[in-house]
Amino acid sequence: MSALNNRIRWKLHIRGEDGVASVIGTIFALLVFLTLLSLIITTYIPAWEKSNEQEFMTETLYRFSTVKSVNGIMGEGDQQFVAISLAPPKVPIFGKNVLGNLTLNPSGFAVASMNVTFSDPDDVGGPLLEFSSGGSLEYGVFVNTYLNQRISYELGAVLTSQPDGGLIKASPGISYTTTGSGPSATYDLVIHLNDLVGTQSSRLGTGTFGVSLTVTDIQDFYIETNPADTDMTMVITTSYPDAWVNWLDLRFVQTGVIGAGDLTVVDNEITLDFSNLDSITIKRTFTTISLE
Repeated sequence: MSALNNRIRWKLHIRGEDGVASVIGTIFALLVFLTLLSLIITTYIPAWEKSNEQEFMTETLYRFSTVKSVNGIMGEGDQQFVAISLAPPKVPIFGKNVLGNLTLNPSGFAVASMNVTFSDPDDVGGPLLEFSSGGSLEYGVFVNTYLNQRISYELGAVLTSQPDGGLIKASPGISYTTTGSGPSATYDLVIHLNDLVGTQSSRLGTGTFGVSLTVTDIQDFYIETNPADTDMTMVITTSYPDAWVNWLDLRFVQTGVIGAGDLTVVDNEITLDFSNLDSITIKRTFTTISLE
């Protein structure tokens, strides 16, 4: 009986060791799996999300630039449609949802406006000539890993704004040519004013929506101010004054078209005073815009 009992105990001992080894193997396999899963979640997924979000913001900026481009080349009665996605693609399973917000604030409802005033050389001492425009299309998103940005199309410019400041990415339609040099230089100024007309609206979510543009009217004005004794004031109101001031300073102050004291900023309002103008050309476009 003792020999039989010993054999039984030996078999039970072997089975017990097999059971412990199986449990330990399972634990180690689980630890390896959790380590790999943690590595994927903390490293691979964020890198994937950042890449998606970076590509998406680049594409969105391109789409806004397309809105500006088609609006600038359309003739009266022409219509164009630009699709804009609201959110980057989600990383499967582990990715977080991102919601974008596309907002249309037409002329009269938007913060963005541009106002140009100057005296009429044919009516010295008479009422000032005044031209204005306004409206904006804006996109905002809070992404997971990439820089949080806002993109805006306003007053003929496309700009980006982020925590460290703003930049104009596509220039507004303000240009000049110079005659002479130094203190005797005079300028021919060209200004494109664009009124975005429509109904205030917004889209929030992850889908793709369209921006519909129809040019309803184009007006051209040319005022010759020779001799160059007409002063002109331009007032720009914007939610992104830092972006505009950077561009205006580089374009007009650092090139000597206006003096440093002729560009002033008070809150969201930027004022520029021009002088020594030979001529002023103004092209004013009215565009009906809507979100589809």
